[in-house]
Amino acid sequence: MAAPALTLPALECPAVLLPTPGSLSNYFGGLAVYPHKLKVLAVTTAQDEAAEYIKIAEDIQAQLDSIRPLLDKYDPKFEKISLPEKEWDIMMNKLVTEYPMYIQTEMLALIKTLVPIDFNITIMGITFDIVEVFEDPSTIKTSIRAEADKFYNMLPEEYKNYDKFETKELKAEAVFDYFQAEIKKKMNQLMHGGFGALISDFSSVWSPLGLPDLPDLQELDVKTLIKDKTVEELKSISVFGFTLEGLLGETPDNNLEIEGYDRERLKNKARQFAEEWELFLLKTWMQKITAFLDAIGLGALTALITFDFCDFMKLISFPPTITLPASITAAAQNAVSEIPTLTVAEEV
Repeated sequence: MAAPALTLPALECPAVLLPTPGSLSNYFGGLAVYPHKLKVLAVTTAQDEAAEYIKIAEDIQAQLDSIRPLLDKYDPKFEKISLPEKEWDIMMNKLVTEYPMYIQTEMLALIKTLVPIDFNITIMGITFDIVEVFEDPSTIKTSIRAEADKFYNMLPEEYKNYDKFETKELKAEAVFDYFQAEIKKKMNQLMHGGFGALISDFSSVWSPLGLPDLPDLQELDVKTLIKDKTVEELKSISVFGFTLEGLLGETPDNNLEIEGYDRERLKNKARQFAEEWELFLLKTWMQKITAFLDAIGLGALTALITFDFCDFMKLISFPPTITLPASITAAAQNAVSEIPTLTVAEEV
């Protein structure tokens, strides 16, 4: 007898510059809870069927366990609670969040070869090197977890999440989300300042060559944007022409029934997009000065301009497919997203 149908979105490697996390969260969240469902079902079925269900559950779990080490730096590694769907949702969102941070880090390393850059930043009394934390966030995470309540109480209100489902581990994740947002914001500022310094150094040729002015960073007032909004109100918010629901991509599943979960996803996406949009504008501007970048020895920046999310997934060796047991009826469905496939060649 075939195992119960498993409905998943298509596992995609989207070649876009503004990826959406919805499909990835639903795919791996659905896979993560399926082994438990099969094991529960096995208790009430005949012995042969039960053995088959257990085998399928173990096979899927083994595949998930083989992927999880690739996501180690995003893994919440809950100890006090067990929420597989939430854990994979966190990891997929962190994966999508890390993609622009990787580009920022690589670009800053190149710019630093010509312009001095200080990577130190202080958040909530903790001073650290943003590049070092990007590469290995474990030390910061340990510090946050040790005093999760203290740091959570220091958060701006827009980062305080679940009204009635607060654990220290979820609080620690909320604090780290804030740290990441501040790091991304700082990286954009450093890039903007670095490019400004380069323009100043080459001012004698910049205007004669007709090169475009460096665009201003368009800071988004996220606090005002999302304050006191319901889930439906958040979904319809438009940010630079994109709705928050569209930025999430496929509507994320919420089988956990955690109060505030859907609202937090939308709030978090608004916070992420604020910095991602600034980076997108910088990359759009950079594409117009590629000849100049080549001439001053920063031609390697050009490859990063068009480095998309699919390239990033390949870089970290993320598997392009998951092989499901033949006895599973997997009803894959393609996600429909409101967000267009943006490329830096487009005018914004």
